[in-house]
Amino acid sequence: MTGSARGCKGKRPSPLKAFTTASTSANGTLQSIYPEPVLGAALPLTFHPQDSNILVIGNNRLAATRTLTFLESDASVIIASSHPLTAANDELQYRVEQSQARFEQFDADTPKQWSKFLADNDVALICITDTMIGSSRRPETSALAISRAAASLHIPINVSDQPTLSTYTFPAVHRFKGANGPSHLQVAVSTNGHGCRLSGRIKREIVSKLPPNVGAAVDNIGKLRIRAKSKDKLSDDDNETPLNSPVLQLDTPSLLRQASYKLEHPVDNDEQLRRMRWVHQMSEYYSFEALARMTDDDLVTALDTWNEDALPHHENGTDDVARIPNKKGRISLIGSGPGHPSLLTVAALHSLKNATLILSDKLVPAEILDLIPSTTKLRIAKKFPGNNEGAQNEMMVQALEGARAGEDVVRLKQGDPFVYGRGGEEVLYFRENGFESTVIPGISSALAGPLMMGIPVTQRGVAESMIMCTGVGRMGKSVQLPGYLKSRTSCILMGVARIGSIVSVLTGDEQPGRDGAPYPSYLPIAIIERASSPDQRVILSTLANIEDALKSVEERPPGMMIVGWAAMCLEGKGRVDILDTKEEDVEEGIVEEWLQGQRWKIREGLEGIWGEFMKTVEGVQAVPQL
Repeated sequence: MTGSARGCKGKRPSPLKAFTTASTSANGTLQSIYPEPVLGAALPLTFHPQDSNILVIGNNRLAATRTLTFLESDASVIIASSHPLTAANDELQYRVEQSQARFEQFDADTPKQWSKFLADNDVALICITDTMIGSSRRPETSALAISRAAASLHIPINVSDQPTLSTYTFPAVHRFKGANGPSHLQVAVSTNGHGCRLSGRIKREIVSKLPPNVGAAVDNIGKLRIRAKSKDKLSDDDNETPLNSPVLQLDTPSLLRQASYKLEHPVDNDEQLRRMRWVHQMSEYYSFEALARMTDDDLVTALDTWNEDALPHHENGTDDVARIPNKKGRISLIGSGPGHPSLLTVAALHSLKNATLILSDKLVPAEILDLIPSTTKLRIAKKFPGNNEGAQNEMMVQALEGARAGEDVVRLKQGDPFVYGRGGEEVLYFRENGFESTVIPGISSALAGPLMMGIPVTQRGVAESMIMCTGVGRMGKSVQLPGYLKSRTSCILMGVARIGSIVSVLTGDEQPGRDGAPYPSYLPIAIIERASSPDQRVILSTLANIEDALKSVEERPPGMMIVGWAAMCLEGKGRVDILDTKEEDVEEGIVEEWLQGQRWKIREGLEGIWGEFMKTVEGVQAVPQL
């Protein structure tokens, strides 16, 4: 349900406290480092009233609807009306006759009388339904008396058609189906009492955009969470740690024995935390289709460190690779581009439509996986924190086994296979084992990501060159970052979860992890997340403020960093004479103008024709012959 927030005023912070939680902008304005509350919002909550007494006042159709809602949440329902039960809605009579709810014929005029009734029945929540506009509407004075009684006992109350007397409102709710009955997934839409009918329409629009088996996906993730935890440790999820924060890498067995390798030692707390992080990763990256189709056997093997099969995506993905007689298999390494299906090459789309076995990295978005025929075996790598090396090796072994069995194998990689895609390692491994693979390039996110957000990596008068590097080294180690050069853009792929340490290396006076001069703290930086996807986002700020900016929003991996003057040079009216400026105060003023006095700016979503392109490519059936 959604409660209306009633604000309360606290003590004013001391001058010292105010000073330590603020920073001074270039124009001398004191700015809080924390976001300011924007008042007037409802408070969306999910309430679990098991065995609590909930009072429904009224005997009409709405009272029956509310009663069913409360019964489905395992509450104990009391129905109260000034009229006898025989005058009530037929469904209400049925609920009482079946002992699903209790009926009380009661009415009163004063808050005191209602307070006694509420206390005697130990009521935890109230819903008044007979105040709806109509001929038998409860008088406003009576509703006010009940509302005052509820307030005196701190009981939440909803009064139909009288939002000023309500402390919570009902959202429009859809409960999804699971594999075996109702799912734990519910979607609720609230308009904060300003458009109940419209909220129902919006709810239907949201539900229509989601696959029908998304409820089963949620239920399977719940089962995985239970398996990832032990009975006496890890009492809850680690929600504070960024999704891709570094963890210790697991020991990687050799390629020849990894398929049969099993962890023989008991699961310790580190292993437990790692598995919980894996569940988080699967929730973020795996398609709803893959999660919904997980069988009990898949649930058992999904969290295994080493396993013969990656988690299957399609139903026949669990089948063993069958040998195709008299056919020599082949292996293709394909770049899927930055994420938007319209940015696939024609060659890549042709290969996805005609492969017999596809082994995909976890970052390939669902919109691209949806283009793969449902008859094609599709498996997704378990490149989770701590298991990157092992998952990489598993994919290589499975690709080789498939090719030897006569399969047309595709190793599907995000971006371009050779741009931090480890494609070179796979080419050499397959060659060593008798297969010369075909590499099909993909548009690199290093160029396409900034472009999708209106950021040029090079621009005359701003950036004469660019340097591309990674923020994450082998086995999760730190890397050597480039020094500052005003005329250069630094594109840092991966490593957003390490933003604090990366900024320290870039801006520190003497840093062994940086080659060259330090970066000025006011230098623009853009964090680009899920570039070219419908929920793409760019966070524009400075090196000094970017960590706070990221903390102010929920993470949305994968992401990349654009550091340098090109990050904001096309903001507003644009400024392409940066290389002509010399003084630091002028540079800081330019940044201040770009940010419009704010510490950061955020832009979300696809713009222009990209949404239409998405629909067009999703409907592709015929593929041009190559």
